[in-house]
Order: sequence, then structure tokens, then C-alpha cells
Amino acid sequence: MSRALPEIETALVVSATAGDSASVTAVVRALQGPVFAVAQRMLGDAGDAEDATQESLIRIVTRLGQFRGEARFTTWALRIAVRRILDFREHRAARASYSFDEFSADLADGADHEAPERIEDALLHRQIKIACTSAMLHCLDGDHRIAFVLGDVLELSSVDAAEVLEIEAATHRKRLSRARAAMQEFLGRNCGVYDAVAPCRCHARLGRALALGRVDPNALEAKHGDLVQLRRHISTFEQMRRVAAFFQADPELEHRRDFVVVVREMLTTLDTDHLEDPP
Repeated sequence: MSRALPEIETALVVSATAGDSASVTAVVRALQGPVFAVAQRMLGDAGDAEDATQESLIRIVTRLGQFRGEARFTTWALRIAVRRILDFREHRAARASYSFDEFSADLADGADHEAPERIEDALLHRQIKIACTSAMLHCLDGDHRIAFVLGDVLELSSVDAAEVLEIEAATHRKRLSRARAAMQEFLGRNCGVYDAVAPCRCHARLGRALALGRVDPNALEAKHGDLVQLRRHISTFEQMRRVAAFFQADPELEHRRDFVVVVREMLTTLDTDHLEDPP
């Protein structure tokens, strides 16, 4: 189905719908990663993303009896989650306007092009790159951002993404194409990781990023990898795939909340039959 979404067997869904605790746990474990990934990229704030993920998973579990098998279970579940995440964004997430031009100006402000690219700072440079990908997503409006997240981050097909969003596949393809074009233009004009001739370098941004608290020296993880490798990796792709490769290179987003425990506690307050109630 996609690189990021798991396939969940129908038998497991049936068992979860019947109230089997182990099956419900398995469904939540399978879905929590991709749902949180969408929430984090749409909302930007980790706390908001965890709240939206928790609410989404609870909605999915308490609506299991409504699943009729007319679509893949993961597509059906993600539709519920995306609907809740978009609603959450509309009513609770910060909606500050940020354009690609404003972001370009921010990148140029305070850049120290005389700063050395030190090997010992590689993980800090990677943090800057990850922060930039998040900021770029928030330069897109909601419709184009969710199209990009589903199409190029989760790698859903246009048919599956359209089912999730409840729009025509052609509409999704147009939005995804426009989002890719905007990202490609911005990266090509600014990002030295994406294009060697572009002016912005993560090491030139490091001093300002540290001063503004945009990177955390105490949160370094070796799994973030190294930008030299990433530059080489991206350069192997044809132009149309390089934007997706740039975003897919980020590590899997981690949540601090154990959603399995949260959902299990919530279910103890409900009758087992509640999972089978009709809409």
C-alpha cells in the first residue's frame, strides 16, 4: 500500500471489533506511528500532534463496528484520523501565516558563511535540516500540505490518498503536483543539501539556530545520520523524485505518549459491545 502504512489483516480487525484486548492493542500499535507522523507534519507542535493522535486512535477504535470492508482498513482508519487532525488544526493549532519568501529571508538572516563545516557538529546540522523540512511544510496551505504528506511522505497512491481525503484522485494529483513544484523551487533556490549551487548551508545557520533555541545540543541521536551522505543520496534521484527523497530521509518521528496504554484505559470505561454499535 505504501512505504509507511502497515497492512492490517481483516481477521485482526474482526477480533478487535469483537472486543479482544490483544487485537485492539495490535491495531493501535500498527496505526500510531503513521497517524502521529501525519499529525506532527500537519500541526508542527509535538504536544498538539500527540493530542490529535490520541483522539484519532480513540475514534478509530470506537468506530471499528462501522468498518464494512469496502476499502482497505488502513485507508479507512487514516480517513478518520486525517479528518480529526484537520479539524484539530482548524480549531486549536496555531495558524500563523508563513510564506516561502519569508522563510527564504529568514534563512539568509544571520547566516555565517565563514563558519567551518565541522564533523563534530554533524548531528546539529542534521537537526537544522529536519527543522527546515517542517518549516517548509508550513509554507504550504492545508490542502497542499496534506496532499504532500500523504503522497510523498507516506507514499500513498493517488487513489488511496483521494479515498482518505474524500476527493477525486485527479484533484489530489493536481494538489500534489503543485506542492512538489513549490518545494522543488524553494529547495533549488535555497538549500545546499538539495542542490550544491544553492546558497544556504546548515553549518552557516548553526550559530543563529543555537542562539534562537532552534536546535538542542542535548538531543543528539546518531540515527539522524549525516548530511554528506544525504547529499549523495539525493543526487542519485531524478529531479521529480528528489523532493520526496529529501523529506523521506528524516528519521521516523517519535512520540512520548504511549497511545496503547491511553486507549486501553479508555476502553475500560466502555462496554465491549460499544465497538460494534452501528453508526
